[in-house]
Amino acid sequence: TFATALMMMEHYPDYIFGASQPQLYQWMKVYYPELYQKVQKRVSEGRWETLGAMWVEADMNLPGGESLVRQLLYGKRFFQKEFGQTVKIAWLPDSFGYTAALPQLLKKSGIDYFCTTKLSWNLYNQLPHHTFIWEGIDGSPVLTHMPPESTYNSSASPRAVVKSETSYLDKGVSDQCLMLFGIGDGGGGPGEEHLEMLNREKQTADLAPVQQQKAGQFFEELAHDKEKYQSWHGDLYLERHQGTYTTRAHNKRNNRKIEIALHELEFLAVLAEIFTKTPYPAEELETIWKEVLLYQFHDILPGSAIARVYLETDSRYEILFHWILQLKEQALKALLQVMDSTWCQNPALIINSTSWARQEWLKIGDNWYRVQIPGMGCRVIDLNLSSTPPSGMIADKFCLENDQLRVEWANDGSISRIYDKTNRFEVLAPGAYGNRLAVYQDNGDAWDIPIGYADQKPDYFQLTGISSQVDGPRASVKHSYRYGNSQLEQEIVIFEGSRRIDFITKVDWRERHKMLRVAFPLNIQNGAAVGEIQFGSLERPSHRNTTWDMAKYEIYAHKWLDLSNSGYGAALLNDCKYGYKVFKNILDLNLLRSPSYPDPQTDLGTHEFTYALFPHSGNHLNGRVNEQGYQLNYPLSVRKILQRVRGLAREISLLTIHPENIIIETVKKAEESPAFIIRLYESAGSFTRAKLVFHLPVESVQLVDLMEQPYDGVHLGPELKLEFMPFEIQTLKVKCVSIPME
Repeated sequence: TFATALMMMEHYPDYIFGASQPQLYQWMKVYYPELYQKVQKRVSEGRWETLGAMWVEADMNLPGGESLVRQLLYGKRFFQKEFGQTVKIAWLPDSFGYTAALPQLLKKSGIDYFCTTKLSWNLYNQLPHHTFIWEGIDGSPVLTHMPPESTYNSSASPRAVVKSETSYLDKGVSDQCLMLFGIGDGGGGPGEEHLEMLNREKQTADLAPVQQQKAGQFFEELAHDKEKYQSWHGDLYLERHQGTYTTRAHNKRNNRKIEIALHELEFLAVLAEIFTKTPYPAEELETIWKEVLLYQFHDILPGSAIARVYLETDSRYEILFHWILQLKEQALKALLQVMDSTWCQNPALIINSTSWARQEWLKIGDNWYRVQIPGMGCRVIDLNLSSTPPSGMIADKFCLENDQLRVEWANDGSISRIYDKTNRFEVLAPGAYGNRLAVYQDNGDAWDIPIGYADQKPDYFQLTGISSQVDGPRASVKHSYRYGNSQLEQEIVIFEGSRRIDFITKVDWRERHKMLRVAFPLNIQNGAAVGEIQFGSLERPSHRNTTWDMAKYEIYAHKWLDLSNSGYGAALLNDCKYGYKVFKNILDLNLLRSPSYPDPQTDLGTHEFTYALFPHSGNHLNGRVNEQGYQLNYPLSVRKILQRVRGLAREISLLTIHPENIIIETVKKAEESPAFIIRLYESAGSFTRAKLVFHLPVESVQLVDLMEQPYDGVHLGPELKLEFMPFEIQTLKVKCVSIPME
């Protein structure tokens, strides 16, 4: 494609080519350096436009929030370093819907414009505008344009020009629109036929004027009338391709787990550099991140690529996980040199990379420990001082029970009752059964789930065995199931003091054109459905009042989806799933599906995953659902200490933050300074005055954007007060005073 574009420029002086995705340019630089130099020359001449800002044209629904930040950070830095270009346009023509977190991420990355064509693929509803102001969950506005021809493969023919003009929904307030011509799906770019057509159309009196120019220039001219454009608030939901929330379960699990592994590695590496001067592995981390970002491309992470792609990514993920583990071990070894472990006989280090202090039961070896670990920190404990397990836990083939809940089974292994003892509330709807492992006929492909799949009665996995166990504060029942050629084992677990019911699941899945789902009909009326997305949450319809609601028959959420009213609610959590359905009082999670196109072997094999039901009083905020979602996904880490050291302290913590609706998403080294970065966000959707207390000597704290460029003003001191608007992301650049080693 690049070679063709360069050749066409020699013959057509008006021709301006645009290409996104720095990853492609990086490959050109490595494998075709002479061609790359020609590209650099054309960029400097203004004939070649660098587009897109993100490392690749990624999926926008499934990557975590920090992944999207890194897409922008590495993408923009590459174009600036290699071409001297500051990209202002997010260019995502083909991704399968767009998270409501994206406008804020773009604005705080210095990006003012957004272009897509994909929403023209909607099955039931047409978006009312082609040019509009898109506002995210925090209210950040981004000028958005969708080419009215509804394609990025335009023929550039007179018919295409006429369609663009006649279809343009906003021609009453704007006299120009984009037409993206060439072969963009599969590569090749514009050919002679496109450019000859455009030359001839200059002289065609009956057509609207056609001009080749950069997309950046188009958006700048479009922005002159931005006060006239209407607004769209929330996500840009694509009414297609909902199957991609679930297809290729192994790939989605790898993505979630490696995002978490990178979060923990960066946090530990910062601690190691601050307290021991161990060099932060910046180069290695950037290399790992860029490969992870590549695998978030909008046909890879969604599961819609060919089989060969996943053979390669599965093996590469294994290598990346091992690399991360090695780097994490290096950071831990350094940290152990400053942790005081001389006071105990059998020391171990417990690490908490979440924002809040956690008190939990941990089993280490054969013993149980009730540990309390500070937020963003770690603590040494003595394994010779185990905790006394509580009495009163019950587990048998009929029920599970702790001090908070009683869970009862039906004969088929489904849940017939969940009773909240604290709130004296029946969690399941009267006469309903939860956690029935339902198998639906699914004749869709990797992209799409038939909207009417639930019109047919599902089959169910059949219970073949049951066992139970009480192990200190942990009570569990294990169920064995069979369906067709598939087998499933599930351990249902509750802990003392907890209302969370974990379903730890292993499946040998051998079905084709089938979909495995689990549902919980709740005793909740007039409930509001709220699901976690990147850097916040989004309310979802639990009814089908309009065609817009009906089209959202399958939705995505990250770590949880909650259904609650002001009095009571329940959240369905997960550790690697994304596809949900909510309808009336039912929370439903898509676990596995096995379409045969483009790969006949899709998802056949073994799978491991955990989901959890978390009943709570009040709504999702009162119930602190977000914390439960993080704690399921970010378990406390344990590192035994083999050599005791007289260090600085038994416990270290980076900082404390109040109130707890302010979440620390990322701690990392700054890109181009000895400082480190703390990325926080407001998680409850409310204006918040927050206080940060640093537990290490701080020289300066600076508020920066997502590109780590400073805003005006520097805040000094160990205590820092910040104001957050609803769902606002704030990024701090912190410079520490050197900590003495003795």
